Amino acid sequence: MPSHDPLLQPYRLKHLDLRNRIMSSAHEPAYSVDGMPIDRYRLYHVEKARGGIALSIDKARRELGYDPQHSWRDYH
Repeated sequence: MPSHDPLLQPYRLKHLDLRNRIMSSAHEPAYSVDGMPIDRYRLYHVEKARGGIALSIDKARRELGYDPQHSWRDYH
């Protein structure tokens, strides 16, 4: 039987159809070494997806423009 809980109802965000309204905003869990993400960071997001989260934003940063010389370390 489908749930009538609004949190578990599908949601359309512009062109993106989400299976529910559960999301995780950008944050830094400090799963990195020398400023680079490690496998633990990837597994962290895999487990959130397995748990049924509809949207997970993986890293907060401000875009100042594209510069190929910048890397993940520059934003950590």
